[in-house]
Amino acid sequence: MSRVRLAGLAGLLALAACAGPASLEPYPGAQWTDIGGDPVPPERLALYADDCPGRESAGFLDVLWPLAPVPGVSEEMRRYVRDPEGVMPTRLLLAPYDSASSLPREARFTGFSTPDFHLWVAGDDGIYLYLVAGTRIEALPRAENETIPCP
Repeated sequence: MSRVRLAGLAGLLALAACAGPASLEPYPGAQWTDIGGDPVPPERLALYADDCPGRESAGFLDVLWPLAPVPGVSEEMRRYVRDPEGVMPTRLLLAPYDSASSLPREARFTGFSTPDFHLWVAGDDGIYLYLVAGTRIEALPRAENETIPCP
């Protein structure tokens, strides 16, 4: 491969590594699949753009918790927030959003993915879920409530 091609390829890779978060689609968002490649219904797992005016850059990750059904344990809907531009009021979140996070040592892959993201979890408290896209890791905090009203 020529030096020009190598330099061009290196430049593209550098741009891809620095690129911002992928934009989100309206509900129900991209199709999630489980580790076997089977589709996951949006009632169980959905990542989509906020449709409130002024908050279109934010998004929600709605999950039925626990992520893996446990016999005898009732499931609850939890909402996590993706907020790369900081438009969501922080008082509505249990922790801050982190667009350039790292996976905690105890993190584990949930088996769920879309064409753009892999979903990871760490610990049992469920304060954060992690979206991994290549080398980019976003820590999505849990919302205080499943309903976040428009301003």
